[in-house]
Amino acid sequence: MCIRCWFKVNEQKGTVLVLVLWVLTLLTLVGGFYAVEARIRRNLGQHAWDALQGREVARSLLLLATSKLSPPGTDKEEAEDGLFADGGVYKVRFGGRDACFTLQDENGKLDLNNSSEDQVREVVRAILGDEELEAADTIVDGILDWKDSDKLTRLHGAEDDIYQDRSPPYYPANGPFHLLDELLLVNGVGQEAFYGPVSWSSQEEDEDSEVVWQGGLCDLFTVYNKSGEVSRDCAPLPLEEILGAEFGGNSTSTREVVCLRVWFGNRIYQVYWTPQSGTEESRVKHWTEAIVLGSKGSTWSENEK
Repeated sequence: MCIRCWFKVNEQKGTVLVLVLWVLTLLTLVGGFYAVEARIRRNLGQHAWDALQGREVARSLLLLATSKLSPPGTDKEEAEDGLFADGGVYKVRFGGRDACFTLQDENGKLDLNNSSEDQVREVVRAILGDEELEAADTIVDGILDWKDSDKLTRLHGAEDDIYQDRSPPYYPANGPFHLLDELLLVNGVGQEAFYGPVSWSSQEEDEDSEVVWQGGLCDLFTVYNKSGEVSRDCAPLPLEEILGAEFGGNSTSTREVVCLRVWFGNRIYQVYWTPQSGTEESRVKHWTEAIVLGSKGSTWSENEK
């Protein structure tokens, strides 16, 4: 074979090798693209299925609560099969999966719109503790500035100038709270303060006593207690102790709104509903759902950086 022919054959082999490599590269890219797309579609399908299943579980538990909720003032020992709106945790199974839920009478919480400044300040200070008094005053003054109609800023409060520096900027409501979640927009209210867990120990026990309650502001405040008076029989433990002297004779709730909170899989549902007296029907006032991320859950606040 002459030298010229030998070079020509090797040149053709090199061209074929390059073409084969290009084809393999393109096939790899196409295969990777479809693999990623298939995974995205699978995740979307699983997300849609989990959402549908979770909502149906929440609806089922709402129907269960509507039919099994014991009237205010009922003795637990006399109604063993009944459900109680006192914040106790119940556990059930749906399709081989566990679901936990609580029922809380909103009359057992402090209303953001109808409670006095002293009550709100006393509760927030007690929950955050003596070491966080400035943070507590920032939250309380922020709440008061948020719902009053003027533009005057309290000592630790916030008005338009603070909220206009946010991204995106917004204005305070300068009116009553319509949803409890509005607290997340108030200056000073962070995720931990709102959602918890904030640890609180009873002052009536020894100093070395264990923590008896963990929660957040969302477990103590509401916008559905129109009377402004907290009912002792359905109040969370911190409110029962902090406001103990202010309960007076208001021990039994009139039960206007109940909060059903459901944990199912990686989702949390909150349903605020009004039981219809003498019937097994209910009227839903507000429904929220969130996806739990890690150990803290799906939490958000305008005050988190």
